[in-house]
Amino acid sequence: MTTLPRIAALGLVAAVAVAACSGAASSPDGSPMSSTEAPVSAPPASQAPASMAPGSQAPASEPPASEAPPAPAFDQPWATASLTDVSTGQTFRIADLAATQVVIVEPMAIWCSNCRAQQRITDAALEGVDGVAYVVLTVDPSEDAAALARYREDNGFTGIYAVAGTDASRALADEFGDLVLNPPGTPMIVTSPDGRATLTEFGQKSGDRIVALVEEHRA
Repeated sequence: MTTLPRIAALGLVAAVAVAACSGAASSPDGSPMSSTEAPVSAPPASQAPASMAPGSQAPASEPPASEAPPAPAFDQPWATASLTDVSTGQTFRIADLAATQVVIVEPMAIWCSNCRAQQRITDAALEGVDGVAYVVLTVDPSEDAAALARYREDNGFTGIYAVAGTDASRALADEFGDLVLNPPGTPMIVTSPDGRATLTEFGQKSGDRIVALVEEHRA
């Protein structure tokens, strides 16, 4: 009869199908492999590291944002007021001078003999001293730039002379008191690049005292 061989063949086919569904794998020599020995599949393409074109470089990190410019050392109205050098006609601000050097500010008047003596002492003391600006401001509202320029030239002074004007004079008094506008008291303000502004003692200052004030206010 042919029925039995056909049944046996069908049974063999079924056994092969069951083995395939069970996920069994064979080694290269044909022997069955356990599940722990089965080859591990490669990771999905989306997880693989991206390849780089030949000669390309890794993207550089973004440079740090540029730092904001430093705030001005002096923002008081007397320091930021626009003044005019009576000798050159050029405008300037004490705040700009004070950012990089010591500045001596002397309120004065043309008629003040004490002021004239102090300016002579200060000019001599600062001769050869670097990093200092000497700003002399007339605070007398009746004095103008032309008269101040003649005064500077007639006396052979070398500082920066300017007319303070009402706004700058008022700002000086607001910060340092009304006596800063009293020329015979030879008021003097010394600034430092680190933002300090010192009203010195009233009265005539010697040359040594002027140099000492400069050194005290160097940044």
